[in-house]
Amino acid sequence: AAGSSHLVSASRDQTVKFWDVETGFCVHTLSDHSDWVRTVAVRESDGEMLATSGNDTVVNVYRTGGDRRKVCELRGHEHVVEALAFVCAATPAAVAESSGGGGSASGGADSRKSTADKKAEELNDLVASCGRDRTVRLWSISKASCLVTFNAHENWVRSVLVHPTGNFIISAGDDRSVRVFDVKSKRCLRTIDDAHPHFVTSIAMHHTLPIMVSGGVDHTVKCWQLD
Repeated sequence: AAGSSHLVSASRDQTVKFWDVETGFCVHTLSDHSDWVRTVAVRESDGEMLATSGNDTVVNVYRTGGDRRKVCELRGHEHVVEALAFVCAATPAAVAESSGGGGSASGGADSRKSTADKKAEELNDLVASCGRDRTVRLWSISKASCLVTFNAHENWVRSVLVHPTGNFIISAGDDRSVRVFDVKSKRCLRTIDDAHPHFVTSIAMHHTLPIMVSGGVDHTVKCWQLD
């Protein structure tokens, strides 16, 4: 998160470590995983939540402050987990869009604030994962359960992100495609076949502009205009 004084790393040594940026010292170590920890994600909106996973297929979620306690374990993947993602940092427009415009006229400012706060809480509860079992999964942290599983990919899924509205998940992988999933209808909404001529290894979304970028084994980075 912006302004943070710590960096988090994950390793084949089965640990996740917190580092003090100023001193360069390791200040805390998490040792809950039983195999290579391949991926780590920090919640962009506030930096207060951390998710980790890898070869043991378990997604661990932690609070980043205080004693960095484990919040939950998310189980369901049947192979290596390649990537994790919280909801992309939401702009005010995205929150308003996802909450249906921000309340009724009769509710006034308090109603709109209440609606926005509730939606922000719902978005902060989400984390997505993807992996070598060819699935993309969306989880509820508070319920410690899988909300929906998408099975459209035809090969390992390497990267995933959650749209700022929380309504869509975008993923990419070794089937050379980028796919957009609709959370509410639980279906694949759009597929960009042959997005790259080789494995698509990473995707990321611009914080304020409707632009996504993808990278692949073909040594190229592509920019995509989002509807």
